[in-house]
Amino acid sequence: MKRALIIFVLFALAAFGSGSVTSSQSPANTQAVNKKRRLEFRIKPFADLYFYVYRFSSRQEKPPDVEGLAAAVEAARQTPMVLTLVDQIAFELENATTAEAVFKQLPETYKTSKGETVALREKVVPFGRSLAAFEKPFTEKIWSQHRVRLEAAATKLESALAAKEQECFDYFTRHLGMDEANSTVPVYLVVETPWPGGFTMWGKDKTRGVCVISISTFDGPQLFTAVMHEAIHALDLETKGKGNVLVELRARLLQAGFREDDMVVRHGPHLLVFIQSSETVRRFLDPSFQPYTEGVFTRPGLQPLVKVELPIWTAYLDGKISREQALDKMVDAFVKARGQ
Repeated sequence: MKRALIIFVLFALAAFGSGSVTSSQSPANTQAVNKKRRLEFRIKPFADLYFYVYRFSSRQEKPPDVEGLAAAVEAARQTPMVLTLVDQIAFELENATTAEAVFKQLPETYKTSKGETVALREKVVPFGRSLAAFEKPFTEKIWSQHRVRLEAAATKLESALAAKEQECFDYFTRHLGMDEANSTVPVYLVVETPWPGGFTMWGKDKTRGVCVISISTFDGPQLFTAVMHEAIHALDLETKGKGNVLVELRARLLQAGFREDDMVVRHGPHLLVFIQSSETVRRFLDPSFQPYTEGVFTRPGLQPLVKVELPIWTAYLDGKISREQALDKMVDAFVKARGQ
C-alpha cells in the first residue's frame, strides 16, 4: 500500500485506553527510569480484541459462542486487515468506539498497489460497528483470562531482557549495519493473531515500525526470537541507506542479474533476519536454543537459501570473515547455483 504497509513474517518460526499496560508500567520492569529502553511491551484490550477477531476470520473453524463475535468475524472476512491500517494503525486506538469513528472518516475509495479501486469506507465502517458491538462481551467473558496470560508473558520477557536488552540490540544492529537506528520499538503482545503470529507494520510516516506478537504462537526461546525478529524489521525502516545489510544484499542480487521475483531476492534478505534473530537469542539469552531443526530452516523450498546463508552468516558472526566477505560469498554462491 502507498500510505500504510505491513511486513508479514512470511514463514512462521514454528513453521512479532484504559486498561493498557506498557513496559514502564509492568511490575517486572526494575530498570532505572532514566535508562533508554529499546523495547516497549504493550498490552491493550482493544489490540487483543482486534487481532482475536482477525484470527478467526482467517480460518474456517467456528469461533467461540460469544455474543457479537460471529458477526465481527464475518465483517472482518469482508475487510482485509490491511484496509484498516490506512492513515494510522487501527489497533493502537483506545477502544472499538474510537475505531468506528476513525473508520467513518476514511476515504470513500482507496486504490491498492495493484491499481484496484476498493470501496474502503463501505467495508471498514460495518467492521468498526461490529467491533464496537463485540467489545463489551469480549471484556466481560474473554479479556480477564487473556490479560493474565499477557502479563505473564510480558513479565517473562522483561525479566529475561532486563540486563541484556541493549546488548542484544547492539549485537544485531552492528552486524546488520543498522547502527544508526535509535528508536524504542513498541511491541504489542496479544493472545491470538492470524498466521504467522508475528507482524511489523507502520502508518503513513513510514519511519519506524510497530510490532505485534501472538503469545499463543510463540513460546520459550521462540518468543524471544520473534521479538528480536520483528524488532529488526522495525529498525530496518530507520536505516534504509548505506550499511543496511538487508538492503545491500537485495541490491547486490539485482545487480548480479536476479529478477525482483526470484526466490533469492524475495526471501534471501528475510532469511538473514531469521538467522540473526535466532543467533542473538542463542548467544545472549538461551545457549541451549537449537533453532535450526524446525520452522523456516527445515522448509524444503528454502533449503538452497539456508545451505548458503546459514554457514556464511554464522562465520561472520563468529568473526571468521568480514561483513563484506559474507555478502560476496553469498552472492557468488547464488550466482553459481543459478548457472548449474
